[in-house]
Amino acid sequence: MSHFPLISNLHIALRAVTLDTTPAALDQLDRALADLPLTDQITDSTEQAVRLALDITSEAGDHALFRAVQKFENQITLMLAEGPRTPIHNHPAMQALVQALSLCHAGGADWNTDSAIYRAWDRATKAGTYMIRAVSGFLYAEHDVTSREVTKQAQEFSTAARRAVGYHVREVARTALTVTAYDYGLFVIGTRTASARGGPHTWIRSIGSDTFRFEVTPPDMDGAPTGRLIVTSFKTGRRVHDLALSTGPERSRAVADALFLI
Repeated sequence: MSHFPLISNLHIALRAVTLDTTPAALDQLDRALADLPLTDQITDSTEQAVRLALDITSEAGDHALFRAVQKFENQITLMLAEGPRTPIHNHPAMQALVQALSLCHAGGADWNTDSAIYRAWDRATKAGTYMIRAVSGFLYAEHDVTSREVTKQAQEFSTAARRAVGYHVREVARTALTVTAYDYGLFVIGTRTASARGGPHTWIRSIGSDTFRFEVTPPDMDGAPTGRLIVTSFKTGRRVHDLALSTGPERSRAVADALFLI
């Protein structure tokens, strides 16, 4: 039996969670993990990795933040329809925002501040803090806080909050995918995993029997006005690629989008 379709389904489900972390996407990932047959080919450590991924994914799918964000979005819609009013401290939109923001703050409390998971929760917390300013400004009828600006800020906060829920899921699911594919005897091209060392635009990826570190550097005046992509092999410790990033607008947008997801 070929296990490639099952690994491919897991890749697709993981990609869906990366692009938009929703309960539906997490449920798809949970089912893809559950479909992996734990045969005699699978080592004990791989089975543990799969079961851990299943537990974390199931727990994340029922995270209270999803319900809090949905309530926040509904209250923002009502607030924009009703218009400004005071006092603001007991306004349903502000109360829903504070509830969601408190869950974001609590979400990062158990992680080291240099971890990618903490940074995801921190981004969500900062987006929620900016949202407080937007809601306050709208309710006080400040002329520079428009409905369009409030909607934009609300979307950014909701997206950051949902994405933070999925960061730990993505980490353990990537590990489960990689080790399972190895045990099945497949050629592994792993997904990107944020590196514990290096800057925010550094990640690692397993390819075949080696693991590579990717780093996007800041712009320089030595032939790379938009920065470089440096790839280093863990096996040899040597650089295998040092490429100047494209200055084309389409490619630059694609790079910026990719960096945001790391």
